Parts: sequence; structure tokens; C-alpha cells
Amino acid sequence: MIDKLSDPVILFALVFAFVLGFLVRGNGRGTVSPALMSREEVDAAVKQVTISRWMDIDAEIAAGRKLAAIKLLRDATGLGLKNSKEAIEARMAARGMTRH
Repeated sequence: MIDKLSDPVILFALVFAFVLGFLVRGNGRGTVSPALMSREEVDAAVKQVTISRWMDIDAEIAAGRKLAAIKLLRDATGLGLKNSKEAIEARMAARGMTRH
């Protein structure tokens, strides 16, 4: 098996497949959460969430779907995963909701 990998045609095909996959998929940039923001930036983003969106978020929390609540907040604010999770947990604590 290893002796077949040293064949120039096989090596070329592997390199070509890797490069093609890299070009199609991209280099991974832009696929991760945004950089962590300061507390003030997070608070400003959270304040922009509409009352109706908060009602949806609170309904998800009350139903025990914390991940769905985090996703709703991320969609509404553009916050990253960690910041959204912390904001949802802070809201749960302020409202006396239990963690799920």
C-alpha cells in the first residue's frame, strides 16, 4: 500500500484533490465565531434585541431549550457563541430560571 503512495501519479492526484478541496471549502476563515467582545459591546448588542425576540428567547428558555435560546440571540445580535451563552445565562440568573 505504501509503495503505491510513492507513485508520482498517485501523489499528484492526492495533492490535486487536497488543493481542490481547499479551494472549494476555503481556508476556514469566516467560519468561526466572531472575536470575543468587551462587556460594553455585548451589553450594547443585547440592548438592540426587540421585545418580541426576547419573548421568543424567554419561551425557549422556559421550555428547557437553552441552545435554541442562544441561537436566537446569536441570530438577533451577531454575537459569538461564548458571548451569547453568557448573556442567556445572565438573563436566566436574573429571572431566577434554572439552568438546563
